[in-house]
Amino acid sequence: MSLAALLKPRSIAIIGASDNPKRVGGIPMELLARAGFEKLYPVNPKSPTVQGRTAYADIESVPEVVDLALLALGADDVVPYLDRCHAVGVKSAVVFAAGYAETNEAEGLARQAALEAFTARTGMRVAGPNCMGNANFVDGIFTTFGTSFQPGDPAGSTALLTQSGNMAATVYRIARRAGVAFSHVINTGNEADVDFADYLGFLAEDPDTTCALCYIEELRNGGAFLQAAAAFRAKGKLLAVFKVGSSEKGAEAARSHTAALAGDSAAYDAAFTAAGVARAGELVGLSDLAYLNQFGTKIGGNACAILSVSGAAGAILSDALALNGGDVPTLPDDIQAALRAEIPAFGMVSNPVDLTGNLVNANDFLFEAIGLALRPDNIDVLLLYLPGVFLERALDQVERAAAASKKLIVAIDTFALADRAKLAAAGIACFDDFDRAARAVATYGRWKAQGNAVVTPASASATWPAFPVGESALSETEAKHALAAFGVPVVHDAVVHDAAEAREAAHRIGYPLVAKLVSPDVAHKTEHGLIRLSLRDADSVVEAFEAMMDKARSMPGVRIEGVTLEPMLQGGVEILAGVTRDPVFGWMLTVGLGGVWTELMKDVQHRLLPVDAAGAEAMLRGLKGFKLLDGYRGGPRGDVAAAGKAIAALCNAVMAGGERLREVEINPLLVMPEGLGAIAVDALVLLDSGQDDTQEQAA
Repeated sequence: MSLAALLKPRSIAIIGASDNPKRVGGIPMELLARAGFEKLYPVNPKSPTVQGRTAYADIESVPEVVDLALLALGADDVVPYLDRCHAVGVKSAVVFAAGYAETNEAEGLARQAALEAFTARTGMRVAGPNCMGNANFVDGIFTTFGTSFQPGDPAGSTALLTQSGNMAATVYRIARRAGVAFSHVINTGNEADVDFADYLGFLAEDPDTTCALCYIEELRNGGAFLQAAAAFRAKGKLLAVFKVGSSEKGAEAARSHTAALAGDSAAYDAAFTAAGVARAGELVGLSDLAYLNQFGTKIGGNACAILSVSGAAGAILSDALALNGGDVPTLPDDIQAALRAEIPAFGMVSNPVDLTGNLVNANDFLFEAIGLALRPDNIDVLLLYLPGVFLERALDQVERAAAASKKLIVAIDTFALADRAKLAAAGIACFDDFDRAARAVATYGRWKAQGNAVVTPASASATWPAFPVGESALSETEAKHALAAFGVPVVHDAVVHDAAEAREAAHRIGYPLVAKLVSPDVAHKTEHGLIRLSLRDADSVVEAFEAMMDKARSMPGVRIEGVTLEPMLQGGVEILAGVTRDPVFGWMLTVGLGGVWTELMKDVQHRLLPVDAAGAEAMLRGLKGFKLLDGYRGGPRGDVAAAGKAIAALCNAVMAGGERLREVEINPLLVMPEGLGAIAVDALVLLDSGQDDTQEQAA
């Protein structure tokens, strides 16, 4: 349902309107009146007028059906009055009151549940509760008790969407100091009805908004968020996000504040990558990204040339760019030679470029140097360090260079003396801090350079077997057979049930062998001594079989389906590939180094499904330990392409698995030398308990 009545209302009633312009019920009255909003109806049974306007005793007495009601009432009075608003046809409401789920207490949770039940029953769109309200600068509509947002503030094309009222005011003030102007400021509150993704979807379609800055604690509807983010991307609109809760304590604080569904931090990282958002590493970074967006047509990526009057500043900027994912390419030899004609031998010319004190002596040298540095196709942006008087004296050259280039010049004046408005008018960005400039350019440039490719899920090539009723896992053998049907290469095994079978199967398969207990009740067999490696003759196989059976029989509740024998593969690099179901965003793939390295090094990559072979291979190449797959210290290169195909097959299998499938893991996936493939040695399939076995899934 459209949010126009909530965010662009033509008529407003304020329930609990106050004569006092400093009270919650008085602030929006005063703001709207000062903004010239005409169809404004104060509702207050105790006074015939409010702030000079005729007041009405109740919503039923208001002379027209309003688009929006602002409820400045106590929490216990909200739902009864919303019922009255709905009865007369009010389309939407904003609930300012606190005392709901954010308290995490029974009374507040009950209030929230009652409000959610009301919206579900009526379809009325309700913002909040526990929200500060909204400001629409384009239309001059201030439905908020926040005083940071004032009529007369300039309207712009940047929207601010936050889950914290205080952060809405904080980011707004920071961004205004940077010269950013806003179309909307929206505070979502507890999101009993209209949630973050709903607002984002509105802003994606809003013709007055070209950029959205988001402060996120926890999302409730991950799929809707991704859909709205895709709309932003398709329209070329910047979506910049600051997500709190990356640390354990930060996540704990965010949950207690918003009472939202907790999502795993890694899943948020994967979701933001999939959505193509620009993620700010600090709150002020949102403002910096919005500021750079004003120059967005001149930014194609984050490969930077650096010109500086200080060698130290050049080094600082180079480090800051590298730490934030930016690039500082070496300039071509001919460019370096042209720069060297004016720069003494002690000044660096490869990038960063040390202009040295010679800048003062050469009349047009800076103009020429900027042009040279921006000439290579692999340079996207120029960072120019000229503090204070240096920039003032050279401003004419910088402005001429900016006019002559389609690429952005970012001036850095650590003395903070530059006239930023004058520079902006000339198409030149300006920062007074090295790190903020580098972070903003690296992040914005990375966002700008991203493609908009969408991975289409492959049609399922097989179906899962019927999942057993009441079971929480498949046995390893069942798991491998199921995955093999989808194209995952697996080690084929033989299940044996007694010593004689074990001896016969060992001779048939050949040595060396691996023996493992087969049971749906033991996920990690190594921890219980239920796996044996390097078995080289029949006697050792029989001994291992009997020892594992004895051990398993001593473990309460462990069902024994036999022992599997499989060839012990030699060589290769072990990796892990696992898919888990995140409560917010759904299926998420994790890849990393296999075996103990996964937990020890925590060198992993995450992506939301679907993931194709190219995406899986890119994840492997993103691992710090990828060198092990790339011929480290003269070793053979791993068959990374085959590993990518195997992981993609795993992902396709998971997406065909249905609701009972909870987690699927291959550990290890053994990546053999190039040309010899990759093979799943062990597989784990976990299930949610089900009441029926109708889980066979088709494409």
